Amino acid sequence: MNRTNDIEEKLNYLDLDLNNVPEILTRKSDSAEMKPARDYEEKKYKVYKYVPISKINILLTRANRLNSIYEKCKMSSHIYSYLVPEGEDGILKHTIFLKMIQDMNIDEIEEIEEEQKKLENTIPFKVKYKENYLWQIYYSEYTGNYYMIAPVEDLDYSCLFYLIKKQIQYQKTGKDELIFVPISYLDYSKKYYSKSQISDIEKYLWQFTKDWPLMYEVYDQEENLSFQIVGNTEVYEKVISVYKICLKSNEEATKFYKLIKALFILETEFPHRYKFEARIAENGGLEFLFGSKVIDYDYLTKFIKEEFLKNKLSSEDLNEKIVKLNSRLEELKLIEKNKEEEYNMRQKQIAIYLECRKSFFGKIRYYFKGKKEIKEFKNKEQLVQDNDEVIDSEPIIYETKEYYTIENLIDMTKVLDRIENQIKDTKLDIDALERSIERLTRKNQNAKNYIDTIEEHKKSIFEFWNFVNKDNVLRIK
Repeated sequence: MNRTNDIEEKLNYLDLDLNNVPEILTRKSDSAEMKPARDYEEKKYKVYKYVPISKINILLTRANRLNSIYEKCKMSSHIYSYLVPEGEDGILKHTIFLKMIQDMNIDEIEEIEEEQKKLENTIPFKVKYKENYLWQIYYSEYTGNYYMIAPVEDLDYSCLFYLIKKQIQYQKTGKDELIFVPISYLDYSKKYYSKSQISDIEKYLWQFTKDWPLMYEVYDQEENLSFQIVGNTEVYEKVISVYKICLKSNEEATKFYKLIKALFILETEFPHRYKFEARIAENGGLEFLFGSKVIDYDYLTKFIKEEFLKNKLSSEDLNEKIVKLNSRLEELKLIEKNKEEEYNMRQKQIAIYLECRKSFFGKIRYYFKGKKEIKEFKNKEQLVQDNDEVIDSEPIIYETKEYYTIENLIDMTKVLDRIENQIKDTKLDIDALERSIERLTRKNQNAKNYIDTIEEHKKSIFEFWNFVNKDNVLRIK
């Protein structure tokens, strides 16, 4: 709750004398110095820093906080022009500033002071903190300066007046203070990751956690940089927990990137073989499990080698199996071919009988014709395998070595997949051939029974004549 609406008392709280404006608030700075980049994502905070109170220039703008940086800069001017009523425009600005003082909430300023005291030694786990967006601090690479651009039509001026109060204290005591704030006009430094790598990390982590992470560059009080990733992941049956990965060196950043890239490639290339579970680690970060094994960067090389050798052994075993299956397949093809030829010959004999029974002389001619012998085919032919099938059944040969790359593992796993798919296809072909052979066997038996029935009535010309003149016609089932 606001303690008072008395402007004089609030000015005393800030230690701000409008008749003798502190020198630190009279520094000349121009919004034109900002030179905002056109591709900058203004509403996304990427960088958090400890910034000295004394290094921040204060600008007031008539634009809304939600307006673009260009509009804010175009409609802004230095705070000094609001403190001293010079000219008609200056009087209007001074009136606006007094209204802002009147609406100022001392309790909110003290809450910010308490918050910044806590942030002196501890960066929030999620990096961002409550109402951090109110700071509106920008950085100009053109001048190397920091700027607060505070909207005069805002409803909350607590950050602005906190900064004014601290700058006045600095001028009097010479003791500078650091505040931990998001920098609105600062992109990633690319010291650890390029823009494309950052985009990759977002994609990789979404694959494992099903949540888009937030990524920040955070500078501590000594200007040491860390790359911090914050996100959510499921820990147990839709129970969600927050994780934070803190990378403090190029080496750590490179190791983390290589690890999740390798796991992402394996899981997306071979989802039927590799599924990595993301789990909250003891330090609050993420660790990745494959079965019961924790896969970290130090174990990654060994893991790749183990998987390569396992897949290589499996492909060699399965390759022997595919040779046997191919042999069985060719044998069945030959059997099917013989069955088809046998059936065709019997079918031809039946067709001759059916044609002959249509005429008197045909019946006589068929009776005196000797019994047609059906050739029994033996599986002696060897069919030549297609060259592509022979190649497919041969695994890629790798020389034994101490280390294997992720590319080696991918190639070997593709070989294993191809052999398994070939085995699956060959088994389906074998099943189809076995069903076809079974069907042809039944048809051959039916045809044989048909012919045997005809032959049974060839004991005499009269019996055969009566048989062929029956209305009932034999049929092959």
